[in-house]
Amino acid sequence: MPDDILEYWMSRARELAVRFNIEQFDTSSAMWSWQNFREDIRTLRNRLGVGDKYVDILGLRVDLETGETYDLITDKEFRTSGLMPHLYYYSKAQDKGIAKEWVKFNLLRGSWACRFSFSEEDIKGLTSAYVENKDKLFAALERFGAERVDYGDAGFVLSFLPMVKVLLIFEDADEEFPASVRLLYDRNSIFYLPHEMLGNISWLLVSRVFSVL
Repeated sequence: MPDDILEYWMSRARELAVRFNIEQFDTSSAMWSWQNFREDIRTLRNRLGVGDKYVDILGLRVDLETGETYDLITDKEFRTSGLMPHLYYYSKAQDKGIAKEWVKFNLLRGSWACRFSFSEEDIKGLTSAYVENKDKLFAALERFGAERVDYGDAGFVLSFLPMVKVLLIFEDADEEFPASVRLLYDRNSIFYLPHEMLGNISWLLVSRVFSVL
């Protein structure tokens, strides 16, 4: 029996295919632009933790009036289109609150059908940064708004979007195991972004971290 949340997100993708008269609509589509999705994204104003004027993602601020994106860390403009899928789908979210229960990607509802959406290869990039210069890595995470929590040898809760929370757990190397990083999701994150969007948070996070280290 299909999972209802998996079917919900699949139905949104089918709607997009019909809307733009193409066979399949995915995150690589050239259709993802502010011009095409601005009205959808503007419905986020004063909803789901978003304010009236802008929304922040990993230190990137998207103006809800113009679509212009500014990197708060480097003081430079940023190309907006890569964030459009996340903002569009977030605008279609079902508000189920935050579970405050952390799970691996493969324990999110419906992930059995999207198991390749999450890649451990991205986490290896964070592990390398952790081994090479944890102080700079932690400072970068805090600049993205991450909060330190008591997990492992170090832990950070990060809001990718206001209702999409992830937990990073860092473990130092010891005599038996190398240093490691785990990325966990709030169980209810799946109601706010589809699996592919949640899975590539790790890639976006690694990209952003290395852009400011």
